[in-house]
Amino acid sequence: MPHKIGVQVIPPVHRAWDPDDSVDFHASRLLLLIHLCGDNPGPYIEGRTKFAKLDFFLRYPGFLERAHAALPQTAGQPSAFVASDAAEIEAPMIRYRYGPWDHRYRQFLSFLTARKLVTVTVSHTPERVKLTSAGKATAARLAGMEQFEPLVRRCEAMRGNLAAMSGTDLKNLIYDLFPDEITNASFHQEIRP
Repeated sequence: MPHKIGVQVIPPVHRAWDPDDSVDFHASRLLLLIHLCGDNPGPYIEGRTKFAKLDFFLRYPGFLERAHAALPQTAGQPSAFVASDAAEIEAPMIRYRYGPWDHRYRQFLSFLTARKLVTVTVSHTPERVKLTSAGKATAARLAGMEQFEPLVRRCEAMRGNLAAMSGTDLKNLIYDLFPDEITNASFHQEIRP
């Protein structure tokens, strides 16, 4: 069956485009996350829990600011992260078994894997999401674009503190810092600051 083109596929003027509906948008954010917050050599992020929790802080700058304020400052680290808009949400997540989660992670990772931008290694536990050479080049290009500057700033704020923590430690930190918004929220409830 041929694909529809033209006026039939253009959303009506009254319905704004939502970036949360774009796999490209999520893929770009995840490439930056792995590139700027991943362990080396790679870079890679090990474990779904760590991957999702770092993505949570990337999506919710207000929660990142609050976590940064709660972390002890060490010498040589930049000053605490301050969100330009603490109520901003890059893309909403839901409360799931181990805190913030997005049920579309498999779709996003399949999208990146099919384009040979990441490899997902499941042969050992925990799962490892690693950038390929094409993924590194693409992420470096994205990091240099003005449109992605807010995401780059957030990733840089996570390096050396949140990005160095294990998935379990990140989960526990989120549960401790955000009881009303996450810990006590019912399953599948959308997370709101």
